[in-house]
Amino acid sequence: MLTISTLLVGSFILPTFASNFYQDFNLTWGDGRAKILNNGTLLTLSLDKASGSGYPQKESKWDEIDFEFLGNLSGDPYIIHTNVYTQGKGDKEQQFYPWFDRTADFHNYSILWNPERIIFYVDGSPMRDFENRESIGVTFPTSQ
Repeated sequence: MLTISTLLVGSFILPTFASNFYQDFNLTWGDGRAKILNNGTLLTLSLDKASGSGYPQKESKWDEIDFEFLGNLSGDPYIIHTNVYTQGKGDKEQQFYPWFDRTADFHNYSILWNPERIIFYVDGSPMRDFENRESIGVTFPTSQ
């Protein structure tokens, strides 16, 4: 399970099935907020209110799971944006208005990714369940 913990500053640990983060990914932005540890078997990302971090795959077609916060300057409610990329295409987006003020307290953001589904959680409550529907032609991320 991927766990993201944040108030205005947070971090998460991403377990992987990739052979080695050093071999399979390039840390291209994040100003030192993305770190590969344990001989390439563990990736940590730190997030704060001014920046982010990421680790795109070296291949041109990739799989990706996004859990993002869309902010604004107008004072409107924040939006939680989720997307599932498969083979470089990210056409599986959903957006949610959170039931809480994400800036007022500490929250846990988690992703469970297994061969059957991807579940996005906030504070232990599921907010999106993306089922594997490859049997009917819907692509599902299988590589990291």
